[in-house]
Amino acid sequence: MDIRYLDSLIAVVEFGSIAQAARSQNLTAAAVGQRILALEKHFNADLLNRSTHKATPTEACLNLLPRARHIVNEFYAMNADIDHSGLTGKFYLGAISTALTGILPAAIKQLSLTAPGLVLQIKPGTSNSLFADLTDRRIDAAIIVLPPYALPSAYQFLALRDEPLVLISNQSKGKTVRQKLEQNPYICYDSQSWGGLKARQFLKDKGIEIEPYYELDAVETIEKLVQQGMGVSLVPQWAGLDISSPNLETEIVRPKRYGRRLVLVSQANSPRKKITAALGQALLTPIV
Repeated sequence: MDIRYLDSLIAVVEFGSIAQAARSQNLTAAAVGQRILALEKHFNADLLNRSTHKATPTEACLNLLPRARHIVNEFYAMNADIDHSGLTGKFYLGAISTALTGILPAAIKQLSLTAPGLVLQIKPGTSNSLFADLTDRRIDAAIIVLPPYALPSAYQFLALRDEPLVLISNQSKGKTVRQKLEQNPYICYDSQSWGGLKARQFLKDKGIEIEPYYELDAVETIEKLVQQGMGVSLVPQWAGLDISSPNLETEIVRPKRYGRRLVLVSQANSPRKKITAALGQALLTPIV
């Protein structure tokens, strides 16, 4: 049995989709599907429920997943036994959407030069969900918003960038931040997300009571809506925010405590510390 088949099964379970798992492994959905079928034939058991739109694991699949993850991790770790640099094998990285389109692409390019034997398996998600994945050791590290509570000593983090809270608008009514928020449709950055909590706290502290027209946990989509004149919003100034767009006005909200901090977080006792350090260095390397 090819070890890559188990790797594909794990990816399908993690992403909940054969198509997304295939994209993460640079394969076609048909190829991943064939791998799953081969595993089902090998184990003589159904591994995925195919009665729904999502690919969900069966009880048999859930039973073998812990051992499958261990086998795959050990297989890729063997590269590090040969390469004493410790920068080889597969590394599971979680990343929020703004990191995927902002600071991560340049870091990946940098790592391709400094650690050509490293294979990054990238999982998108929210800060909350990715931190849970890290806790359960489903990923090795995550690029997330620093949690609104003190991290337990079992974790370590590297600060990557501070992103101030900004008001974004496009030919809106009003002159001050308060006026723009109160006189235009408000597009709310999900108040349950760690970044969105900052915007909610600002509104509470300033006594601004407004009902959102929309609430989204996708700041890139919020940016597009604002550019189309659909309203105003309070969002972090992430790396990909197009502050030079003629259809977007930005105003930094003071004080700094309303901003968010983007961090690379990992287990303090992680056996992949060398890779985490190399990734952190790549993420902090200025784009030239």
